[in-house]
Amino acid sequence: MGFISKIIDMILGLLGLKKPAQQLGSGDSGGGMTDHERQRAAAQLQGAEELSGMEHVKVHGTGADDKVIERQDGASLIEDADDGEVQWVNTTNQGVGPDQWQDEWGPLSGPNEESLVDFFAHEKIFDMERSGDARSAGEKIKEFGYQDVGHFFKVRGTIVKHFATAHGPTLDNYVFDSQQVMSAMMKAAQRMHQMTMQQTAAANPELLEPIEGVSVELYAQISAKSAQGMSVEELQAELATHGLDKPTWDRASEGWMARMSNDTTATIATIYGKAFQGAGQGQFGAAAQAHAATGYDGTAAGGPEPMPLERCCEIQGAIQAWSETGQDVNAMLQQTFQMNAAEFAGVHSWWLSQLTADLARMPEYDRLIAKYMEQYKGGAGGPTDQDIAF
Repeated sequence: MGFISKIIDMILGLLGLKKPAQQLGSGDSGGGMTDHERQRAAAQLQGAEELSGMEHVKVHGTGADDKVIERQDGASLIEDADDGEVQWVNTTNQGVGPDQWQDEWGPLSGPNEESLVDFFAHEKIFDMERSGDARSAGEKIKEFGYQDVGHFFKVRGTIVKHFATAHGPTLDNYVFDSQQVMSAMMKAAQRMHQMTMQQTAAANPELLEPIEGVSVELYAQISAKSAQGMSVEELQAELATHGLDKPTWDRASEGWMARMSNDTTATIATIYGKAFQGAGQGQFGAAAQAHAATGYDGTAAGGPEPMPLERCCEIQGAIQAWSETGQDVNAMLQQTFQMNAAEFAGVHSWWLSQLTADLARMPEYDRLIAKYMEQYKGGAGGPTDQDIAF
């Protein structure tokens, strides 16, 4: 979701906006843990032993007095003796080679990209649910077509076998770190965000109701044109084509800004951002439109690059430097690069989509931004900082 969060943060930035475990009863098993359950619980941290600070991490299900609440084929629901937290532990035996693992696809269609996206969406929802109520998560997973949590973990082992990268001979040593996996995770995150948006809109129909006759999409489209430096007269002429006048527009704008700042789900910001970029305004409007057309699902935007990656990183590094040194980013952008913040947002989001679709280039992006950030910090005496807002 990091990429989607960056896009939403960018949209809100353009607008000048800032963005206990339940105790369970006894199950059908009860009693102390087996050695296998402790071994499988410990294996969930395998590969992280050498990371700084991980030596102090206690893994759920490895304590001598932890208690099994329920056992399934492939999963155990375990109560931590120290804090009473109840959580599912994957007890499938992934200490085997891929040739020894018996595939189980459950509700998924097989070894294809759609199954990978479906699985990551299911897993994210399951993890979110069990962070609050493990028993509820056990019921939730059945809604996706899994028999129980153990069945879900068996399917997960199959996903690991077919899509994770081998860093050792057994499935315990396989890691989700490929471009294919990262892209699937992005698509799953966007699917979940769309679901959240739909649920939010259904539960609060007034959230997207037009204000003063101005829908959020129309608000975004006119804002995109206004961001290109329209005079008051030009804005009034544009408003007139939609049957609006300036006082009505001002009230609508104030209303949408207030709704967006109070919308913690970013439903309005997402719709606004897609319409804003889709309006295709400014010197890099085509790049913004191409990015909006992706639906922010982690795929690369089409069309020619609006500028070289290094130039994009230079501008981003300069923006970060100017912001940290208290200069007026809008004024400095215009003075130094002859563009406004909305135009650069289109360029930057286009390049972010390329990098998300090709993660091997991300270190280059980070390195270049750091380089130019230091360079522009050395520049002195720009206009004082003001909010970027349109």
